[in-house]
Amino acid sequence: MTARAGAALLLLMMTIMLPGCVVFRHDLARRPLATAPGTADVAAARRALEHRRWGVAVARAEQAVVLDGADGDRRALLGTAYFRAGRFASAARAFADALSLREADAATALHLSLALIASGQQEAARGVLTRHAALLPAADRGLALALAGDPREGVEVLMAAMRVPGADARTRQNLALALALAGEWPDAYFLVGLDLPPAQARQRILDWMRFAHPADAATQVATLMRITPAPDPGVPAALTLRLADSR
Repeated sequence: MTARAGAALLLLMMTIMLPGCVVFRHDLARRPLATAPGTADVAAARRALEHRRWGVAVARAEQAVVLDGADGDRRALLGTAYFRAGRFASAARAFADALSLREADAATALHLSLALIASGQQEAARGVLTRHAALLPAADRGLALALAGDPREGVEVLMAAMRVPGADARTRQNLALALALAGEWPDAYFLVGLDLPPAQARQRILDWMRFAHPADAATQVATLMRITPAPDPGVPAALTLRLADSR
């Protein structure tokens, strides 16, 4: 994994009784030139994300992209802002644009797959996970495949990850959740019980039973990532990626 991709991973610790999932966010450490148009908007969007001010983050990231539509990092920042604001379809568009403008990285690829899943585009999400399989840690790709409607494949990927020396509790719990999504509840309960006392393990399985049957795909992804889905008017026309942007 590249240093940029590695720096882009942030563990989500025991949220909504759903452990082991990795939240990917973009490494925003690469700073644009101080004189570049929109530099202040990029910095403001980053600050807004840090302070969970999603609307401000979206507005400033959009302005940054208006001023330089060929910057893949700005597109990725915009995708992150849309994603955290619960605008999954727009996030998917922005992440896809970012991947078309610069070298692929694990964070953007997995964010794109999650945004597609939340938008009900599971087949497209699986395609992203397949194309970028070499970039993605198996523990993350396996769970994402399970969320994308292929829990059996997800279980296979995670079982292989468990056989690698040094496999940790996060990988084990991702496997447990993938097994739960595949309907293998006894095996899921056994694995959960390796890391939790009996009462907590039983409660986690009960929570997962509700999680496994969401009202819609957006609810499932949003619950896992602690995001509130929001109405999505789409990406403004001024931000549409054109051939001229990538020259």
